Amino acid sequence: MKQLVTPLRRYIPVGWFDWEPFGERPKSWWPDIIMFAVFLVITVLLMFPSPLVTLDHEVRMWTVEHKIQWLWDFGRTIAMVGEGEAGASVGLAFSVWCALRSRSIRPMLMFVLSFMTLAIILGMKHWLGRPLSQHPLRLAEVSPDGPMLFTYYLEGGGGVAPATAYPSGHAVNSILLFGLIVMLVGGLLPKWLRLTLLIAPPSMVFLGQLYSGQHWLTDSIAGFLLGILIIRSAKRVDWHNVPIGPLMVFEPATRKTILIATILLIGVAITPNLPLEQALVLAAVLPVIGLVWLGLSIRAKKRQDAALEAALAAEAAESGGPQAAPGIPSQPSDSRPRA
Repeated sequence: MKQLVTPLRRYIPVGWFDWEPFGERPKSWWPDIIMFAVFLVITVLLMFPSPLVTLDHEVRMWTVEHKIQWLWDFGRTIAMVGEGEAGASVGLAFSVWCALRSRSIRPMLMFVLSFMTLAIILGMKHWLGRPLSQHPLRLAEVSPDGPMLFTYYLEGGGGVAPATAYPSGHAVNSILLFGLIVMLVGGLLPKWLRLTLLIAPPSMVFLGQLYSGQHWLTDSIAGFLLGILIIRSAKRVDWHNVPIGPLMVFEPATRKTILIATILLIGVAITPNLPLEQALVLAAVLPVIGLVWLGLSIRAKKRQDAALEAALAAEAAESGGPQAAPGIPSQPSDSRPRA
């Protein structure tokens, strides 16, 4: 590890060891309120045969009628920028690198806690139950009113893919993951590169998904709104100073601590991709391992603190024992009788 990290030090500014997330905190809640209200309005309008549902269907049919194979393949390729696995791996790598540089687990906490919100998005996708847009003609046969919410197709029933379209997870990822990368290392990047990371991935995902028919138009819009809301929420947290409770036992973080944390996080990341039984076992084992590690670390820290206090007390006892008071020289007048 030393051979890997040491050559990189020359490229790092001196103040980098004191890590803080890049970017200013949002000053107003009004943009968040407006974006959440827009998301709610879109969601409600997709619950019945509204003009918005009709717009989604017409846009999708336009892409079917004007399909160009090479452009369709290109669209599917650029939409992969929003894949969670690849983006999460890159983001985790940057967070580990920041943790090593600053000797703190706070960069990893920021990334992991923000990324965990995607679990809520995944649950929302299954609960809202909007069919995917890959088969619009077959969808019309089983749902003539259009691609509305709560139109479930279990196991791709009716020839239609499972109903997990709304909101688009790729759209959320393109905002959230690249936004987190900028928060982690934005201070080392030029402005043009930061803007590219924030603008290019969402644009590629939006155009690629729309033309290749991976999502309806409003799926991506809703995903972008949620991604921006999550990033703005992450920016409001003072990750540099926020209390982390029992996890303070890991501060300052050693390389061993960061390595163990990384292994646990990789296990969490691969759990959803495993067969059901293996995923359930790993999901049960990983938290137990983490809690045992935390408990052992707290116990070791208490022992270390107790030993330090005992050593300080012994040192104070040795240096602060009773000493003879310095003698006061007598004066000749002291022995004379007073008149």
